[in-house]
Amino acid sequence: MVYSLRKMSKKGLNLAANFLISSPDIYGSGNFNINCRSPLHFLSVFRYLGTESVANCNSREKLKLELGNINGLDDALSLYETMAKTRPLPSVNQFNQLLSRVVNLKQYPVAIRLFKDVCRIGVSVDEYTMTIAINSYCLSHRVDYGFSVLALFFKRCFVPNSVTFNTLLKGLFREDRITEAQELFRKIVREGLCDLDVVTYGTVIDGLCKAGNSAVAIELLRVMEKGECKPNNQIYTMIIDCLCKNRMIDSALKLFDEMSEKSITPDVFTYSALIHGFCDLSRWKEVKMLLKEMMDCKRYPNVVTYNTIVDALCKEGLVDEAEDVLQIMMLKNVIPDEFSYNSLMDGYCLQGRTDEARKVFDSMASKNIVLDVQSYNIIINGYCRKMKIDEAVDLFREMPNRGLKPNVVTYNSLLNGLFRGDRCSCALKLFDELQAAGLKPDFYTYSHLLDGLCANGHIERALLFLNELEQRGEHRRINYYSVIIDGLCKAKKLDKARAIFNHLPSKGLERNVVTYNILIKGCCRSGLLEEAKDLLLKMEQESLLPNRVTFNCIVQGNLKRGKYEDAAEFLEEMVSKGFSPDSSTFALLLDLLGTKEQEPTIFKMIQKFAPTTLKPKLVNV
Repeated sequence: MVYSLRKMSKKGLNLAANFLISSPDIYGSGNFNINCRSPLHFLSVFRYLGTESVANCNSREKLKLELGNINGLDDALSLYETMAKTRPLPSVNQFNQLLSRVVNLKQYPVAIRLFKDVCRIGVSVDEYTMTIAINSYCLSHRVDYGFSVLALFFKRCFVPNSVTFNTLLKGLFREDRITEAQELFRKIVREGLCDLDVVTYGTVIDGLCKAGNSAVAIELLRVMEKGECKPNNQIYTMIIDCLCKNRMIDSALKLFDEMSEKSITPDVFTYSALIHGFCDLSRWKEVKMLLKEMMDCKRYPNVVTYNTIVDALCKEGLVDEAEDVLQIMMLKNVIPDEFSYNSLMDGYCLQGRTDEARKVFDSMASKNIVLDVQSYNIIINGYCRKMKIDEAVDLFREMPNRGLKPNVVTYNSLLNGLFRGDRCSCALKLFDELQAAGLKPDFYTYSHLLDGLCANGHIERALLFLNELEQRGEHRRINYYSVIIDGLCKAKKLDKARAIFNHLPSKGLERNVVTYNILIKGCCRSGLLEEAKDLLLKMEQESLLPNRVTFNCIVQGNLKRGKYEDAAEFLEEMVSKGFSPDSSTFALLLDLLGTKEQEPTIFKMIQKFAPTTLKPKLVNV
């Protein structure tokens, strides 16, 4: 697309004005502070360097060779220092190659600083250089600074192309700024800012799909079909994958059939997406049919396809069947990877078969499978669930020796295990260790900490910690307060529990069914049945529907206090709302059956509300 310089400049300034978030300057006047470590300190000495040529450094062939031999950040920085001192300066293309290599090394802040220095030393940067800088900002989750570089395009009379805009679109989607990404795309289309290609459409559709917005993605697919840029296999696969993940399998199948009608051939990834959808719904018959269809079309399952099936089987509790799939993989010369074995370990752990999970864990090294943090997280969590805390701690301490850094998930699993194993002081030390390691506690960390303190009788300490969260503004999770209210109720401090419950709206928190159930249970446990009934009414006034737990709490509370008629009424209401008594309610009824007082009422309740399988056994009671 050809622009006059005047037209381009006007359009560019218009776009920059609309999208600059805080007009941060690329030379660092904004609030984005790149944390530079010692490898970049050499940049500050350039101002003292002379401009004389360095012997042999202006050899293009030598420089080309060195650009192709960059094996790490130190190599890149050393070469940049040499290039920056060379006179005349190497070409912008050679600087672009170096910056690209730094980005490929995932050293995005370093690439940004180098870009700034390239501008400072007088290299005439081009569109490619600036697109590299935009990409570095986007990959650093600072797309707003990427837009500031876009303004530099127009200032230097360059026309951004589809690659530049695709990079910005990806950056917006990566930061979950879906609305802004859609607005940028509309602006590109409306003002003809660049040629739209399948990559541009794919970038937007992929972003929408990852945000779960399959409806808008399908709308865009229909737009493509009417235009010159037709959708390809990858576009259809993205949407099919999204529909399957949203459990909209019928819509996914319609799109799949549509591909054949339009002579678009599904590939192994398309089939894998559909198989994933059917696995999630436990529709194993359709999974087998799709696998057969793949083979007939000579689209052979790859490791992703098999991993999908293995993972689904393990989550269904069919671990032995998952083992069989692994054997089939190897017979088909598809080598299982770390995801395959991690899924298998997780399946064993979910069934409490930690010894078998450990065998898989130990066998991975012999199969040349590199154990990763996820592998350790799975087995550590499995040990903690089985209360094998010492084994979990041993593995946790082993991780650094393997060059692995425990993440917040690792700490959360072990923290929960230590609290459940009554090792409160060790858990608190671990929490301190988590923070010292520079990790940020998340929702689960705080939940485990509050619950663990309450469960171990340290309710006052839990209250103090909750107060700290409030002061830091990190308290806006109703679950934290539900845990505290439950702890206070169990500690027979109902007044404090009630006070916290009543003050939740003033903290900007909405009480939910779980919060009400906890306090209702606390009232029933303390014999305050009328208050429990009032809470039930209040709950309904707040448009919260009582669930099975709510009714079972009230029924059990009335039964324990001898209020059998009231219990029978609540049982009637419970069943009318589609709920049934749980096992603990029936156990209580059966225990009361042998008592003399009100025995006929108890027997009638059992006869009326007992499961069908239990009624024949009660005939001879």
